[in-house]
Amino acid sequence: MAEKAEIDTSYLGQIERGERHSPGIAIIAKIAQALNVSEGELLSGEKESEFSTPSHAAVSEDIPERIADELRLMTPRQQRLYERVFRAIRELSESRD
Repeated sequence: MAEKAEIDTSYLGQIERGERHSPGIAIIAKIAQALNVSEGELLSGEKESEFSTPSHAAVSEDIPERIADELRLMTPRQQRLYERVFRAIRELSESRD
């Protein structure tokens, strides 16, 4: 799968073993594409269904997919900036817990 996702095998192994807790957005997109699932499905761990009725939880789960869609429209430089911002927000959030 690492070859299909075009990422280093040892890095993928670290993600699988939980040694890497926050892979970048670009890596998440590559893994999702290699698995033929959406980023939202990959992050939520649940299969999206076109027949399910949207609930509050479903709307929240849609957020990663919407973010991924926005990122696809950005330049690589813009994507890196957003990734840095996301990581800073995450670190802030974790420090308050």
